[in-house]
Amino acid sequence: MKYKLLVCDVDGTLIPNTQHGMPSEKVITAIEKANKKINVSIATARSHAQIMHIINPLKLVAPCIITGGAQIIDPTTKKILLEKTISHKDIEEITQIGARMNVLFTIADAAYEEEIIYSKEYKPKRPLDMYSQPLEIKKAQKFIEKISHISTIEAHKALGWEEKEKVHIVLTNPEASKQYGVLEISKMLGIKKEEIIGVGEGYNDFSFLMSCGTKIAMGNAIDAIKQIADYVVPSVEEDGIAYLIEKFILSK
Repeated sequence: MKYKLLVCDVDGTLIPNTQHGMPSEKVITAIEKANKKINVSIATARSHAQIMHIINPLKLVAPCIITGGAQIIDPTTKKILLEKTISHKDIEEITQIGARMNVLFTIADAAYEEEIIYSKEYKPKRPLDMYSQPLEIKKAQKFIEKISHISTIEAHKALGWEEKEKVHIVLTNPEASKQYGVLEISKMLGIKKEEIIGVGEGYNDFSFLMSCGTKIAMGNAIDAIKQIADYVVPSVEEDGIAYLIEKFILSK
């Protein structure tokens, strides 16, 4: 199969799952080579402010999915190509339920440079996503069940940076997901599903990988991702992305 688009998750896939992680030199070199043969993109829950220091050294050209799919950006011009926001009504209801369960949320608002911890004084302008403080998995699942009646919100769990045994709840517009992002980019570039290779490792990569013709799991991926994967590559610590690029792109 000749691939035309590689979409990489970031935390735990492209870089170690830490707030200030960076791709290794081996991964940067591999992506530089891949860029000459196919389109290379990323799909991440990180906001614009949190991801540009990673995007820039990779010299990506293809549209990139950020803020969990709430935005698609042109990595060269930094122009926003697509944006999906959360309604103010949904934010109010979610934070009320959160207050009753002692769950606090931070909001990525495109109108502000920094992410904002929700308070009654905050006036949303272009809210892209909401994510909770780290929670025990059972509590996170219970909260997701409590808001399941809100049809205009998509909820999923995401692995945390610091507390590895806990997860964040990430909330977005239903059309603001990595899965929708891949579909939109494929339309922009005129690429078919079978020409897309996707790689990930966490909870929020499941549906995104299902939109790719070939699904790759990192060696450090959760079991649910490995179970749907067509292939498992070495872990992020072992530069699995570089291995993937060599095997599936450069050797073809």
